[in-house]
Amino acid sequence: MRRLLLLFMVLLSLAIVEKTSSQIILTENFEYPAGDSLTAHGWTWINSYVNRVLVATGNLTYAGYVNSPVGEFVRLHNTGQDVYRQNDSIYNANAYYSYLIRVDSVSATGDYFSALLPNSSTSNYTMRTFIKSAGAGFQIGISKSTEAATYAPTTYNLATTYLVVVKYTFNTGTNQDDQLSLFVFSGAIPGSEPAPSAGPITGASTDSPNISRFVLRQGTAANAPVLDIDAIKVFRTWGNLVGVAPISSVAENFSLSQNYPNPFNPSTKINFSIPERGFVTMKIYDLLGKEVAAPVNGDYSRGTYAVDYNAAGLSSGIYIYSIEAKTESGNIFKDTKKLTLIK
Repeated sequence: MRRLLLLFMVLLSLAIVEKTSSQIILTENFEYPAGDSLTAHGWTWINSYVNRVLVATGNLTYAGYVNSPVGEFVRLHNTGQDVYRQNDSIYNANAYYSYLIRVDSVSATGDYFSALLPNSSTSNYTMRTFIKSAGAGFQIGISKSTEAATYAPTTYNLATTYLVVVKYTFNTGTNQDDQLSLFVFSGAIPGSEPAPSAGPITGASTDSPNISRFVLRQGTAANAPVLDIDAIKVFRTWGNLVGVAPISSVAENFSLSQNYPNPFNPSTKINFSIPERGFVTMKIYDLLGKEVAAPVNGDYSRGTYAVDYNAAGLSSGIYIYSIEAKTESGNIFKDTKKLTLIK
């Protein structure tokens, strides 16, 4: 009996790890009254009550990013209160944090405005995201712990909305080999993970035991930027970044729709339904069988979902899209259809 109980606990823990390894872990769209402090809505202050981080009226918008436009946004100034939002601890594989920013002003020296923390600290900033001025615009960079920042070579424009994704990759070789990557987008969101804008960097600092807190920092008056931030999301796989939006919580059967429009250029919509919670993957292949994108790869509750797929990086032609859903009760659904890209 003890062996059976032990086996059951092991299988249960593996199931929990597999489930949480693919979920969207946290979304924060600032759906609160304008003027409220974030500390009244699940955020925790770190250093002071001076110049609190407040909800502002309006939002940032970005085509294809499913958290946009929802709720309001917040403005970070160049001095004042710092806050963090807790999420479920991530301690293996990859942790992604995405958000929208619009920068108003920035200094030549630069400073970090966001960071990641383990669950037991308010100061051990495992990953920091920096902004510094560059010509008439700015650059974005990342650093591990207190090390110098590595900046993306691109100069970005003030008063323009960008999608920023930071990635922390846990490695098991040593206690100093975890990797940090930065992605910055101004156009179509790739359906599969591209090369990073900066990194991956490893650094010499000790790896973090976990990633559990996302920090908004208002920095120092002389160096920190003034910017708006919106639509924060924490997730485990790149497929959770691209446009997969729930359109109904009702679904009686499995289904995969024909994409619409078809032919298309460069974006199309694909709907799928699952009658119970399950793990869903959708992959796009060329006619030679090579996988070119994986727009869906995660846990989904019962319902119908719309996938906004952007094929901006592909050549004209016929492609195959295939879905596989494995539910918690053991049901498996597979289907395949064709789509046509004409540029």
